[in-house]
Amino acid sequence: MVRPASSIAAHMLLALALLQPAHTLSNSNMQRPEGAEQLLSGPAFATEEHVVFGQEVSMTSSAGSGWSFESDGSSWHVWTHTSIFDRVDLPLWPEAMKEARIILSSSMCRTDSSPMPPFVPPRELEHCGSHVLATAHNDVPHGLHMAVAQAQMREWLAQFMGWSQSTQTGDSLSATLGPKAFISVGNSSIYHFTPLSARAMGLRPDSRLDLTAHVFGPQHYLHELIAPKVMCRGKQWLDNYRVEAQLQRTTHGFVSIRVQVISTLPAAPSVSIEPQDHADSRIAWIGPTKNAASFMLAANQSMPESLHLPNDFYAPTLDQHAGDVSIRTTGFSSFHPNLLVTANSHAFLPESNTCRLSTLLVLPRTYFFDPYQLRQQHDDGLLGARFQHYGLTELEKPAEAVATWGSVLVLSQDIRESQFNATVPIHARYRLPPVHEQTVGYHGEPTGDTHVDLTLPPPISAVVCPAGDLPLPENNILRNLHVRLALFDELGLVPVNSLQIATDTDTLLRMPVPSTSHTSLIQLSTLGLLFAGAIFVIHSARSKAIK
Repeated sequence: MVRPASSIAAHMLLALALLQPAHTLSNSNMQRPEGAEQLLSGPAFATEEHVVFGQEVSMTSSAGSGWSFESDGSSWHVWTHTSIFDRVDLPLWPEAMKEARIILSSSMCRTDSSPMPPFVPPRELEHCGSHVLATAHNDVPHGLHMAVAQAQMREWLAQFMGWSQSTQTGDSLSATLGPKAFISVGNSSIYHFTPLSARAMGLRPDSRLDLTAHVFGPQHYLHELIAPKVMCRGKQWLDNYRVEAQLQRTTHGFVSIRVQVISTLPAAPSVSIEPQDHADSRIAWIGPTKNAASFMLAANQSMPESLHLPNDFYAPTLDQHAGDVSIRTTGFSSFHPNLLVTANSHAFLPESNTCRLSTLLVLPRTYFFDPYQLRQQHDDGLLGARFQHYGLTELEKPAEAVATWGSVLVLSQDIRESQFNATVPIHARYRLPPVHEQTVGYHGEPTGDTHVDLTLPPPISAVVCPAGDLPLPENNILRNLHVRLALFDELGLVPVNSLQIATDTDTLLRMPVPSTSHTSLIQLSTLGLLFAGAIFVIHSARSKAIK
């Protein structure tokens, strides 16, 4: 059989993409576009929106020099910045890549119960951590062409993030960050997730948080882009809630970047804001309800103007939960535990045949879903939902030999069914000694010699509809406040209602690990058994030959 020329070419491209070292992607020969001098003049935010929520707000303004305000409610500060990279050491943008996104989110790490503003999705819809994603153009054919595109996107993102192929110091299972760490998701995207814990970030009610310090070094491209000026209690305060960087290639071949920084402040007696240089700076007071008046004040204005909000700004969608979801582990200390997923939804979408209730489950690389077992369960009617599995399907490797960060399972069912129950089997990858993870056990006992405790990220559950060309808000302020959740865009889904994580959720897993104190004894015993077995086989063969 003669292979088509296109198939042979695709195989050659795939082999080239997989074998091509990362440094060969760095020879960028880009030409500076007209008018780029202003964009390349240094880190500066194009717009900044300061949004104050509360029943009572007292504000003073000095034209051109900023604002001071007091409020009985929280305030949210959003900076957006668009620039163009003019760095010769940037990796060469892959032709097939449409965009890349880097999201640093602290949503699920927050323990305070302060109400969320309408423009910020509820914390149940985005895991706390760093999300690194890239998506190919829609016209890239599936199959080998898409595999080539994803391989090139992996190389580009790994180099842009500054990831090396060497294992980080510390535990032997520390992530080996490189192109192979990504998993394929959706139809044309790649994804990497690193969870961040509130304890590791020092997230306390009175603490400030610089998310970039947990991901980027002081010499990274993005490190200096995020430096807004807000004073609270006499100190410069930046409590990052969420940071997103969107990267795309311009028609001139440059790499453009749009950075969105969302920060939060609790109710404070005095907050002062110094507008960014050369930025379109505005402060707005938005009433807590749709019947309350809202106002906006620009940096060069002395009198506020009325702010018109669209009717759906306070719509009961994402800001009101449509039910609850819980997940509990059974057999949590075995190599083959189960996840019991229960979702109760009271969302009602009339005349909707395409929207579904979807639940996202995430596993680190120390555990895995068996897609073949899940398919059999689905065919036997035991799973209770359709599923999509994204991640490595290698089922026999130890955890230390797995390059990818983990896996994602998406369960979906008809929205007209108000209750969803599923038993999802998962499996532990065996560990290679020695294991240097010292954690605290379920009852407070130390672990690390015989077992390691792990808490899985909670489930994400929402009523989702297929993604379409949804228009952005016409108002400039609301457009800058728009948030694109991690992973939903890449899966082609739009969440319209969220499910609250139930209080009985328990995702603790206890993995048995080999004890380092018995390693030598186990190795000697294994060699002894192998030698004895070989002697037995030889003896049996000789006895049969003599007979």
